Amino acid sequence: MEEIGMFLLSKIPGKIAPGPLILSMTTIVSSILLTSPSVFANQLAEESTSFLQLIKTLKDNNTISESQYQALKQQAEHQAEDAAELIDDSDENALAIATQGGLEVSTFDGRYAFEISGRLMYDLTAFDEDNVELGNDSSIRRAYLGVEGKVDYDWGYKLTLDFADGDVDIKDAYLSYQGQTGWLWKLGHAKEPFSLAEQTSSKYITFLERPLATEFAPGRSLGIHANTYGNQWTFAASLTAETWDEDPDDEGDEGWGATTRATYAPWHSDTQALHFGAAMSYRQTSDDNSVKFDIRPETKNTDIKYLNTGKIKQANNINRYGIEAAWVEGPFSVQSEYILTEVDGDFGSNLAFSGWYITSSWMLTGESRNYKFKKGAFGRIKPYAPGGAWELAIRHSALDLNDQDVTGGDSSITTLGVNWYINDRIRTMLNYAMVNNDETADDNGDVQPSDGPNYFQLRLQMDF
Repeated sequence: MEEIGMFLLSKIPGKIAPGPLILSMTTIVSSILLTSPSVFANQLAEESTSFLQLIKTLKDNNTISESQYQALKQQAEHQAEDAAELIDDSDENALAIATQGGLEVSTFDGRYAFEISGRLMYDLTAFDEDNVELGNDSSIRRAYLGVEGKVDYDWGYKLTLDFADGDVDIKDAYLSYQGQTGWLWKLGHAKEPFSLAEQTSSKYITFLERPLATEFAPGRSLGIHANTYGNQWTFAASLTAETWDEDPDDEGDEGWGATTRATYAPWHSDTQALHFGAAMSYRQTSDDNSVKFDIRPETKNTDIKYLNTGKIKQANNINRYGIEAAWVEGPFSVQSEYILTEVDGDFGSNLAFSGWYITSSWMLTGESRNYKFKKGAFGRIKPYAPGGAWELAIRHSALDLNDQDVTGGDSSITTLGVNWYINDRIRTMLNYAMVNNDETADDNGDVQPSDGPNYFQLRLQMDF
C-alpha cells in the first residue's frame, strides 16, 4: 500500500499545484493507506470525488486558472486509474455506491457511473367557476423514472420516462459527449434551449405550472444539442427535427428547427445573482403547412383551453424571440420574461403573438434561490433548518393570441403561492390563481367568452 501512496504523490504536478492542493491530496492518500485493500476502492472513489470538487471550487473562485484546473483534473483521473492497476484482482471491479438523494453506482476511478432518478407530483385543483363548468380534479402531474450514466469518462447517456397519464411518454433520451473542449454535446431527444422558466426543471419552479408565455417555448425535440459556459455566461444551441411523438407512423415531413440561447450573469454567489438572457428559435412547419396554439389557464386539471387560435393554414415557419432577467438578493428574488412568436405564411404580413410574466418570491426562513450559473437557470433549494423552508410568491402573466383575423384570445392570470420545502427533496405547494379572459378567449368558439374563474391548486412532490 505504501507503493500506491508514493505513486499517487509522485504524479502531482508541483509546478502548477498550489500548496493547499498538495496538502489535500496528501491527506487523501494518507487516509487511504490506513485501510485494507478490500475497502480501498470505495474510499479512493470518495476521496477522489472530494478532491475534484475542491479544485472545481477553486477554479470557480478564480483561485486557479482554467489550464491549471484541467491539468489537475486530468492528473487526478489518471492517478485513480493507474492506482487501480496496483490493486490485486479482488479489488479491480470494486464499486462506489452513493445514496444521497438517490442511487448512484460508479467505478472507483470515476470512469463509469450509473444513476437512477425519479420524481412524483400529485395535484389537487378546486375551481371557483364563473360561467364555464371546469370541474374539480386531481391527477398525477408527473411520474418520472430515469437512468443516466457515464461511460469511459467523457461519454454519457440519459433516458427519462413519464408514466403520469397511464401511457409512457419519453422525455429525455440521448447520448452525450463532453471531452476537453468545454462543450457538452447531446444527440437524441432533449430540451431545446429557450426560456429561463423552461430551462428551470419542474422540480424547482416556484409555482405548480410555468406561466402562459412559456407555452411558446419549443420544448423537447430530436436532434443535436450543444452547450458551453464560462464563469459568467452560457451559450447553447440545437438543430432539431420533430418531437418524439410528432410523427409516430413516420409519414410526411415534420420540418426542422434551430434554437439558440445565451445568458450573462455579471455576478452570482450562494445568496446573490443577476441574470440576463436572450433566445431565438426557428421552426419550419410540417408538410400540411399549418400551426395551432391552444393553451390551458396554467393548470393541467382541466381540458378547457380558453386561448385557442384554431388551425392556422398556409403557415410556412414559426420564429420565436425571448428575453429574460432575474435578480436574487438573499431571500428575495424577481424573475421576468417576454416572448414574441411570429408565424410566417402565405397570408400577407406575419402574424405576431406575445406573452410575458413577472414573478417575485420571498424565502421567509432566509434561504436563497439557487442560481446555477453553468445552466443559466435555477436549481434546488436546501432548507437551513430541520423544520424546512417557507416561501411566499406572486406572479402575473399574460398572453395575447389575437392578430389580424386570428382571434385566439387574450388572457392574464395573477397567482399567489405558498411553498413549504419539508427538506431538499420533498415539498408542498399551494397556489391561488385569478384568471381574466377577454371576449375573444372562448376556446375557438367552444365556451362562453370573458369567463373569469379562480382556482386553488395543491401539490405534494418528491424527487430522488
